[in-house]
Amino acid sequence: MSIDTAANADNASLRQSRRAERLLVPAGFITTSGNTFQITAAAILVFRAGNTTLSVGWLFIAVAIPQVALSVLFGRLADRLDRRVLSMTADLASALTAFALPLWLWLHGSATLGSYLANFLLACSAALFMPASNALVKERIRDDRLDKFNSHFEMANNAGMLLSSSLAGFLVTWFGATPLFVFNSGTFIASAVLTYLIGAKQPKPGAAATTGADTPAAAGGAAIAPTERPIKRLVLLWTSGNANVIVVNTILTVLILHTFHKGPWLIGVTDALAGIGFLTGAACYPWLIARIDGLKLAVAAGLLNCAFLLVESLNYIVLMALIPFAGFVFAQARISSRVLLMRASPEERVGRIFGSGQAFGLALGTAATVGFSALADTTSVRWAFVGLAAMTTTQILIAYLSLIKPMAAPAKPAVALEATTA
Repeated sequence: MSIDTAANADNASLRQSRRAERLLVPAGFITTSGNTFQITAAAILVFRAGNTTLSVGWLFIAVAIPQVALSVLFGRLADRLDRRVLSMTADLASALTAFALPLWLWLHGSATLGSYLANFLLACSAALFMPASNALVKERIRDDRLDKFNSHFEMANNAGMLLSSSLAGFLVTWFGATPLFVFNSGTFIASAVLTYLIGAKQPKPGAAATTGADTPAAAGGAAIAPTERPIKRLVLLWTSGNANVIVVNTILTVLILHTFHKGPWLIGVTDALAGIGFLTGAACYPWLIARIDGLKLAVAAGLLNCAFLLVESLNYIVLMALIPFAGFVFAQARISSRVLLMRASPEERVGRIFGSGQAFGLALGTAATVGFSALADTTSVRWAFVGLAAMTTTQILIAYLSLIKPMAAPAKPAVALEATTA
């Protein structure tokens, strides 16, 4: 391949990647905002109808079960079919489901039954969307731009979540839950349109122009066997943050209301402070990853987050002072571990990898929530924070120690090849 042809192919690949980035980031923001509006409004609707905490708990269980049960199956499907089409299909199915709930309420159907069923079906669509969209990112975004993309993507998702969670309560009070469900239906349609605008998958630039002389074997060098990719260990590292979030969302509420004897206002303040810290961390991630190895950043940030867990439960002033920093380091751990896993995942298997990871993270988080909630009830909520920090630290260290050798291995063949060609 000539130098000019290679440069043109690289430019075409870069343009395609940037176009996908410009469309996927706002799609993520829109979808996250709509989902947060949906679950918040549904929880309020269910609580008003049943007037029990358990009724709200069953709603979240109805959302978690399909994603645990179906993510692996849908991940395999995402590796066999067109990922863009699957993402749009999931969005359109979600739009229909989200619109069916207000229609059900207009027909005077049971609010509790309608909320459970609608959110269960939306969770089924989410179980398809999650692996399909992650596989689409791997397929369309260049590896050298994954750091920047994931930084922007996480910022958009968490900004949408923070904005919608802050506004949902007020909007339900002012307008009722039904308009929010209609709005959520529209967000799915907008996400599907943005995904459609990405365009059909193009052949890899330059792939057709590559001749046998361009391969290492044809050039006189021995073909290098691909190094074993430590996918399962990277999944273990990535899911440490997923389980952490699920458990903290439960025990932090108990810590504030029961241990600190503060009102719901403190829950809103801590959520806002954590969100601000996360957004700041996501914005700083490209600068940090340019100076720190991705694996070291993920591990160090994850361990720092565990250290914050141990201290935050001491006092509500300490909690408010430290939680922005906890959000900052959590952003580093989450984004860097996601990028590491996405880069290591073969494009033809990325759907099942992220689907399996999603299922494992949700199952682990749900089991840990039950276990640490029981620990908090029998002892003190502070011991639940200690237990969570110990579990997460163990998970991170096991992943890190098992990743040191395989993550360093890919550099060796490259050195050998350079010496041979010199």
